[in-house]
Amino acid sequence: MDLAKVALETFELLKMIVPIMFVGLLASNIVFSLPQVRRLMEPIDRLTSFANLRCGSVVLAFFAHPIAGLSVLSDLYRKGALKENEVTVVFLISLIPRTIRIIFMFLAPIAFSALGFFLGLIYSLLEVFSRLGVIFIGILLGRRLVEDGCVVESEGFEEVTIKESVVRSIRLFFRTLAVFVPSVFTVMLLLDLGFLNVLNGMCRPFMDIFGIPTSGLVIIAAGTSSMVAGIGVTGSLIAKGAIDKFSALVSIFVASIFHGIVECLRRSLPMNVSFFGKLGVKLTLINLAVRETACLIALTILLILHSANMI
Repeated sequence: MDLAKVALETFELLKMIVPIMFVGLLASNIVFSLPQVRRLMEPIDRLTSFANLRCGSVVLAFFAHPIAGLSVLSDLYRKGALKENEVTVVFLISLIPRTIRIIFMFLAPIAFSALGFFLGLIYSLLEVFSRLGVIFIGILLGRRLVEDGCVVESEGFEEVTIKESVVRSIRLFFRTLAVFVPSVFTVMLLLDLGFLNVLNGMCRPFMDIFGIPTSGLVIIAAGTSSMVAGIGVTGSLIAKGAIDKFSALVSIFVASIFHGIVECLRRSLPMNVSFFGKLGVKLTLINLAVRETACLIALTILLILHSANMI
């Protein structure tokens, strides 16, 4: 165990996340106090009413940035404007804008450039429809938790000066860091002790079920720590003829299953706990369950398409 190495890796990760976190918190406190923003809340309110909730303000915040959305949702929870069950359902709804953001702004462009148009399109469509499908099912089941309905009033975002918004953001930022930094360090320490090797060892059943060649292990190993690396490695292996298209896509989604666990421990859990306390653990498990179920659905669809000789 190399504590200096773990500390350096923690610093490198925080160097990427912390500035985004600060900007997100600052933006949420300034932007969502503006009267112009409230005009967009009503139409989104109507869209979310199918879940017995009208929470356009929160959803709008998640479209702006996930950290901005978590900040707004956490503020409502701490003020008592939302109960635990209501926060859970709103969090499920928030996965819709978060999914749209990560796929269309991040994963899809990388997939099209690395895998080519055909495979990139299949990968992107499977990601979109499997994740959104699971989320909608979760929302329909979760709406029972909000029997009497709930309205998040836009007036709840009081008018404050820019100076007050900045001060509030700084306070929340440091309160969040107090939990986030040690949590990230602990997880990085676990990874350094060989947690990734354990995950990769768990891949063997998937390899046997889907008949993935040994080269697929390279994709899974790379994708477990970074989906960008996994997709990039896949593109290289396809270009060299080292793996077929079906096995390549299966390997990416298997990697996504394990990456979801790592991402949960490395980012989601520390972030959610820092914003919501004990409730953050429950929200993290919901997020993980949605992602892992979506991956399993995507793998099932791939098997069906392969059996029909479509891939």
